[in-house]
Amino acid sequence: MSNLWQCLEVLADGNYVAAEWAKLSGKHFATLRSTFLRDTQKRSRFIPCPHGCGCEHEIVEHAGGRLVGVCQCEPWNCEDFSVSTTDATLLTFNTAKLGRALCKAFECDANETKLRPPRTWQIGTKFSNSVPVLLTIQNERASFRLVVSELSARLRQQFILLTPTSRLIDTVSREILEASKAGFFDLESNINISAIGGLSPKLPPGKLFQAFAPGAHEPVAETVAAQIFALVEKLDADDRLKNPSVLQVFWLYCGRGLTAQAVADKCGCVKATVLNRLKKIRKVTGKDPKELRTYSPFFNKVEEAITDSRAENIHRKALVHDIEEPEDE
Repeated sequence: MSNLWQCLEVLADGNYVAAEWAKLSGKHFATLRSTFLRDTQKRSRFIPCPHGCGCEHEIVEHAGGRLVGVCQCEPWNCEDFSVSTTDATLLTFNTAKLGRALCKAFECDANETKLRPPRTWQIGTKFSNSVPVLLTIQNERASFRLVVSELSARLRQQFILLTPTSRLIDTVSREILEASKAGFFDLESNINISAIGGLSPKLPPGKLFQAFAPGAHEPVAETVAAQIFALVEKLDADDRLKNPSVLQVFWLYCGRGLTAQAVADKCGCVKATVLNRLKKIRKVTGKDPKELRTYSPFFNKVEEAITDSRAENIHRKALVHDIEEPEDE
């Protein structure tokens, strides 16, 4: 393991000497040390063996303040070695600084809050609808699942959850997140780290979190128009009314924007007949017919696309020009 994000899941819950951080963060250690680690001003009691045997050497202070790493193996196996004050100092991860860097990288509005689940924070919000952006750093699958469960139960809204890696998420956690309409994004897959410690997203934040933008889940106007047209067409086919038909009134009133009286004049019927057809349209679509005029640019396209046999027999010319004189109801 030699990766900054994987290292966090192992060490970010405590204080460790530089050698421990270096061993697990690999090529990212210089960045980690200069940007996200801070001295605790406390000295460790142990330090990893530099000879690679895997043991811990006890840090012993000799005369004059000289520090020595003494092998603890049984039987004794490694030479003692000198330890500098710097190497013996415990370092801790600055989570708040990481949160601010991520907030900047993902173009979030800063909002730092420590949350109730362990090692979990809100670092900001995203978009004008203020979707919470959360960061959790766990080291076991069970603890991660508990955090996901508690966040979903407490927030009761969609949120964006960031984690160092994806290794702890399982099917159960994914199901909980999906039920909450929450998104899971691991930093290992979505963040680049520069040589000087800068963080940048691999995808534009707006694209990465597009599903959480305002109106992202609202159906597009053309889809709504198609659904409305289909409902009205079915109503027209089922009711088999004498002229003017429901579809004729729909097209003239909702598609062309004529008034009820103008539709009546065009169809050669009384206004009450038109109002009766509009009432049926309102009932079947659940919308005021005046609101349906918003979709008028799409109705022509939708009408041509529908292949229903009845739609194919409707003559556009009869709708936009003279309509045969109907009998009054």
